[in-house]
Amino acid sequence: MLTFTFKQKHQVKVNIYKPIAAVDRKMTLVFMTATGVPLRKYAKLFENLVAKGYTLIGADYPCCGENTPHVDRSVDYNYQDLMDNFIPKLVGFSEHDSTYLFGHSLGGQMAAIYSALTDMPMIGVATGNIHFKNWFGWERIKILRVLAIFKPLTLAYGYFPGYKVGFGNKEAKGLMDDWCYLLKTGRFDFIKGDLTTGKGRGFFIHIEGDRYSPYASVKHLTKLCTESTLISVELPKHLKGNPHGIWIKDPEFITKRIDQQIVNGH
Repeated sequence: MLTFTFKQKHQVKVNIYKPIAAVDRKMTLVFMTATGVPLRKYAKLFENLVAKGYTLIGADYPCCGENTPHVDRSVDYNYQDLMDNFIPKLVGFSEHDSTYLFGHSLGGQMAAIYSALTDMPMIGVATGNIHFKNWFGWERIKILRVLAIFKPLTLAYGYFPGYKVGFGNKEAKGLMDDWCYLLKTGRFDFIKGDLTTGKGRGFFIHIEGDRYSPYASVKHLTKLCTESTLISVELPKHLKGNPHGIWIKDPEFITKRIDQQIVNGH
């Protein structure tokens, strides 16, 4: 298996899925997962896109999923570290000039930031700027309660024990500090570099009924990209559960839209 070293410390395993020659479009999608969702959970998504002719490159975040040792108080990194030492390494495995970043939730945030810095095209599904003002009414109160719980937990453990509150697994302290700052302010001040230089090309998919990434949240994130398209899609009726994550169980309605966008926009 291919690997790279993150921050000169931790090995990251890289997974590459290639289409058969007959359908190969010579295009690569570099995928980043949601918080606490292991890469293997996206197997059906990758199968669908590979069948359509795309090469997929993906990895669990450092010290998460199949990457060991797993996060504890001795392991730390933040958004900037992923910009500097994670995404560029994954992109470096692409063999194609036509390469897109592709992310779900946290992964979509990462893709949008990186696109704004480099102008690499990106795709984000069920992702958004998590500023509390993008929620309304009781939902806003609930998201502020998240901040009130997550910050002390992270401080106490030296990492975020997401498994205790049903949000992810073990996440790095620096990553969650940045995440909480974004929730509080809506700003990406923790990122080095100018995010307002006229770069960024994004395609964003909002799923109706997604309370974790409501439309206003997705719309806010699109502002990182100078050129952006935002569509809202309905969850197929046979899928029951939280739209934010349940879509990966049968993602054809998402991969169809991604394929259409790339074909029409390429």
